[in-house]
Amino acid sequence: MRGLQHLAGRLGLHTLGQQLTLLFALLLTVSIGAYSGYVSYEQTNYVERLERRHADEIARHLAAALEAQLASGNKAGITAHLLGLSDEARILRLTVTDRQGYPLVDLSRSDNTQPLTPVKVSDTPLPLPDQSRKAANSATRSGLETLVSWTGIGERAPLGWLRTEVQPAAASSNLTHILEDSAFAGLLTLLLGTAAIRVFLRPPLRSLEQATAFAESLEGSQGSTLNESTAVVEIRKLVDALNWTSIRLFDGQSALAASESRNRAIAEAALDSIITVDQQGCILEFNPAAERTFGLARANALHQPVTQLIFPERLRADHQAKLQELLTTPEPDTLSRRIETLAIRGNGDEFPVEMALVPLEGEGHRFITAYLRDISERKEAERIMREAKESAEANSRSKSDFLANMSHEIRTPMNAILGMTDLALETRLDEEQKEYLTLVKTSADSLLNIINDILDFSKIEAGKLDFEHIDFSLRDCVALSVRTLQQRAAEKDLELSVTVAPDVPDSLIGDPHRLRQILINLLSNGIKFTSLGSVRLSVASGAPCNQGMELRFEVTDTGVGIPHDKQGLIFEAFSQADTSTTRRYGGTGLGLTICARLVQAMGGQLGVTSMPGKGSTFHFTARFDKGQAVAQADDGPQLEGLPVLIAVDNPADRSMLTELLTQWRMAPVPAIDASQCRRALGEAAALGKPYQVAIIGTQLSDAEGFELAAAIPHLTHPVPSVIMLAGEGRRGDGARCRELGIAAYLPMPIEASDLLNAILLSVELPEASSNDRPLITRHTLREQRRQLKILLAEDNVVNQTLATRLLQKLGHQVEVANNGQEALDLHAQGHFDVILMDVQMPVMGGFDATAAIRAREAAGTPSTPIIAMTAHAMKGDRERCLQAGMDGYLSKPVHAPDLVEVLIHHAGLGDPAPTPEPESAPPSGPVFDREKVLANLGDDEELLEQLLDMYCEDEPRMLANVEAAVTEGDAEGLHSSAHALKGAVSNFCATRAQAKAQQLERAGRERNMGSTPALLDELRAELLALRQAFGRAA
Repeated sequence: MRGLQHLAGRLGLHTLGQQLTLLFALLLTVSIGAYSGYVSYEQTNYVERLERRHADEIARHLAAALEAQLASGNKAGITAHLLGLSDEARILRLTVTDRQGYPLVDLSRSDNTQPLTPVKVSDTPLPLPDQSRKAANSATRSGLETLVSWTGIGERAPLGWLRTEVQPAAASSNLTHILEDSAFAGLLTLLLGTAAIRVFLRPPLRSLEQATAFAESLEGSQGSTLNESTAVVEIRKLVDALNWTSIRLFDGQSALAASESRNRAIAEAALDSIITVDQQGCILEFNPAAERTFGLARANALHQPVTQLIFPERLRADHQAKLQELLTTPEPDTLSRRIETLAIRGNGDEFPVEMALVPLEGEGHRFITAYLRDISERKEAERIMREAKESAEANSRSKSDFLANMSHEIRTPMNAILGMTDLALETRLDEEQKEYLTLVKTSADSLLNIINDILDFSKIEAGKLDFEHIDFSLRDCVALSVRTLQQRAAEKDLELSVTVAPDVPDSLIGDPHRLRQILINLLSNGIKFTSLGSVRLSVASGAPCNQGMELRFEVTDTGVGIPHDKQGLIFEAFSQADTSTTRRYGGTGLGLTICARLVQAMGGQLGVTSMPGKGSTFHFTARFDKGQAVAQADDGPQLEGLPVLIAVDNPADRSMLTELLTQWRMAPVPAIDASQCRRALGEAAALGKPYQVAIIGTQLSDAEGFELAAAIPHLTHPVPSVIMLAGEGRRGDGARCRELGIAAYLPMPIEASDLLNAILLSVELPEASSNDRPLITRHTLREQRRQLKILLAEDNVVNQTLATRLLQKLGHQVEVANNGQEALDLHAQGHFDVILMDVQMPVMGGFDATAAIRAREAAGTPSTPIIAMTAHAMKGDRERCLQAGMDGYLSKPVHAPDLVEVLIHHAGLGDPAPTPEPESAPPSGPVFDREKVLANLGDDEELLEQLLDMYCEDEPRMLANVEAAVTEGDAEGLHSSAHALKGAVSNFCATRAQAKAQQLERAGRERNMGSTPALLDELRAELLALRQAFGRAA
C-alpha cells in the first residue's frame, strides 16, 4: 500500500479520487493480463493434446499394417511399407525393433521437406518403452520439439516395437491472435471502468470535500450544522459526528466563557487575596480582596515583582527561590505549597498570612496563583486559646494536687482507724465491745469505699485511670473477691457461690486489682439488693479473638430486680433505678459507672438482664493475655498421679476442684456424697491403691464432713490426709479438726495456691501421724514464709504501730525510722531485706531518701527493694515512685493481704517452710464416745463388739512396747510404739487416751525422754479408764 501511495505521489496524483482511479486501473490491468496469460496457456495445452492424439493414431495404424511383414521377417516389405508414408511430412523417423529392442528397419529425414530414407541399423538395442518413454518425450531434434511414441506390433504378445518421432504442428500463430484479442478487450475494459469509477466517486468525494471545509470552520462555529445527504453510511456518520462536535464545541465554549465569568466574579468577590504571577514573578492578576488586604490599588500592583511588593525584605530571597522552584520544576512538590508567613501592607505594617500556591499551565507557559488569607485574628484567637489551655491545665494540676492531698489527709486517719480496729478485733473482747468495734470497722469500710469511688470517678473523668499488666491467677483473684464478701452474705443467710469453667486457663496477664474491683462491686450489689436466695458468680470463655483471650463473667442474684425502662440509667453517674434506692440501700451511685468504664478499658462491655422481683444478671467480657502457670504440679513431682478423693456437695465446686487437680496431673475422683465416698475408699483399699488425700466439704447431702472424716480411718489403710473445705467457719471447727487428725482446714472459695500448698504439706508429713501434725489453715500458710528484716520509714505514730503489728504478726522483724534521714542512717548500719518507705515525711521525704540509698548502692552496696507507702491515690503517684527508684507501690490504708502480696512479689516470699507445732491442749472430752463410734460404723453393734475384743487382746502388747521404750530410753522405739497405740485408741474416739499417746509420740520424735515416765503413768490411767468404759476392765 505504501508503494502504491509512493507511485501516486510520483505521478502527481494526490486527491482521493485520483488515487482510487489509479488503484482501480492497476487492479484491472493486472486482472486482464492474468486472464490473457491463462487463456494462452490453456490453448497451447489443448493443441498439444490434439497433436499427441494424432501421433498415437499414426503409430497404431502403422503397427497394425506391419504385423504380417514382421511376423514373416520381411524387412524389405517393412521398409517398403514405411517409405509409403513419406507424404506424411510431420513424421521425422520410424524405427522397427524386435522384442529385445534390436533395430530391424530405421527410416529418417532431417526435416519435413526431405523424404524418408533408410539409415544404417545400430547393433545396440534401444531402450524399451517402459524404461525410456519419459526421456524420449523430452528429446528435441534440430531445436524442434518432437513427439515420441512406442507402439507394440501384435495384438497379443508383441512381435516387436514401432518407434515414431512426429513433429507437432506450429501453434505460435494461434497464440499471437489470442494475445492480440485479449489486449484489445482489456484496453477497452480499462477505459470504460476508469470512466465509470470516476463518475461513481464524484458524489461521495464532493461530500467529503464539504465535510472537510465544515471541519476547518469548527473553530469559529456558533453551533451550526452541516446539511449533507448521502447514501454512503461512513460519510453520513462523519457528518453526524461533525455536527455533534460543532454543538459540543459551542456548548464547551459557552461553558468556558460562563466559567471564566464566574471565576472572575468569584475572584472579584473573594474574601481571600488572589494574586497570579508570570514566569518572571510579576503580577498579572490582583483581585479586590488583595487591594483591601495589602492597601494597594490594582493598577499600581500589576506587572510589579510580587516578592518585592508584598513580603518583608528579610523574607524576599526565600520566597523568590520558592517561586522559581515552582515555576521551573517539572512536577513541583504540591505538599509544600501551603505555608504560613509574614506579609507587609502598603503602609509597611507586617501581618501573618496563610498562603497556598497553585501552578497553572497555559499557552505553553506556567503561571503561579497565590491565595493569601489574613490570619491576624486567628493568631490572636490561638494565643487566647493557648493561654486558656495553660490556665486550665494549671487548674487541673491544682485540682489533682488537691485530690491527692485530700486523699492523703483522709486516708492517713482512715488507715489508723481501720488498722487499729482490725488489731482490736483480734484481742479478747466481750460481745458488746466486739459489736461496737465491728460497727466502727463496717462504717470505716463504707466511708473508704465512698472515697475510693469518688477518687476513681475523678480519675475516669480526667482520663487518668491507670492499669497494670502483670501475671496473676484468675481463680485466686475470683476466690479472694468472693471471700471478701462471704461474711456479708452469711449475715443475710445468702448462698454465695462461684463457678469457673474447666476450659478457662488460670494464669493470665492483666490487672487483677481492677478485675477484683469490678467483681467485688457487682457481688456487693447482688448481696445488697438480695434478701433471700443466692448470689452466683460464673466465669467462662468468651468469643475467640486474634490476640490473647476473652473471658465472660456473670453475676446472678435473686434480688429485687430492675425494671426494663430503668436498666439504661443504672450505668450513668449518680443514677440508680429508683431515687429511694440510695436512701434504702446506701451507696454513691457511682459503682456501676466505674465498673462500666473499667470493663470498657479492659476491652469489653458491661450489660444487665433483669426482671423485677426475679433478680438480675450482670455480665461483662474482658480481654487478657495468657500467662505462665503460677501454680504447677512441677513444684512437687510426687504429686503426679496422686490419687485424691473429692467429696464436696456443690457440683460447681466439685467440678472446679477436679479440673484444677487434673491440671496438676493428679488423679482426682469426685464423689457426690458421703456414701459414695465410703464406697470409693473401700474399693481403692481393696485394690491396693488407697487414696493419699481426701478433700471433704463440711456439709454433704447425707452426712457432715466431720463425721465422714472420723470414719475414714476405719475404711482404708493407710489413712489419707484429709483436707476439710468449709463454706462457713464455725467456732470449734479447728478443735474438731485437731481431734480427728484432719490435715488442713481451708475456707471456700479456695485459692489454687493455698490448695496446692496444703496438699504438698499434707503428703510430706509422716504417713500415719494424722493426730500429731499441726493443722494447716490459710493463716498458717501465710505465716509459713521466711522471716524478713524490714525497715519501716513512717512519721505517723499510729501508722507505725499498725504496720509494725501487721508485720510482726506475719513473723517479720521490724525496725522503725521516723523520717527519711533516720531511714538513711539505719540503712547504713545494717542490711534489710526490704524497706517500706512513706513518701511524705519531715526532715527528709521518701523520694530524697530513696535517691540517697540508690546512690549509695551504686557505689557497691547490695540493692534493697524499696516499697512506697503513700496515702495519695491519683494517677502518676505510682510512676513518680518508680521513677524515683522505688520497686513497688502500696496505697494506704494498708491491708494485710496487700502487704503480704507486695512482700511476696518484691521480697521473694513464696515457698512454704515448716512451722513449729503448737502445744497440745489439755485432754478433754469423753473417755469413750460410744454413740459417735457407732455412727461411724453405721450403727453396727456386732462390729463394735468385735473391734473392742480385738483391741483388748492387743492393748497389753502395745502398752508393753511403750513401757519398754521408756525404760530403755529408746526414743525411736517410743515414737513408733506410741504412734501405733494412738492410732488404735483413735478408732474409738478416745480423745483423752489419744492425747496422752500423742504426747509420748512427740517426746520420742523430739528425743525428749525426761518427761516420759510421768506421761506413761498418765497414759496407763487413761487406758484403764477406757477399758472400764468398754465394760472390759481387767
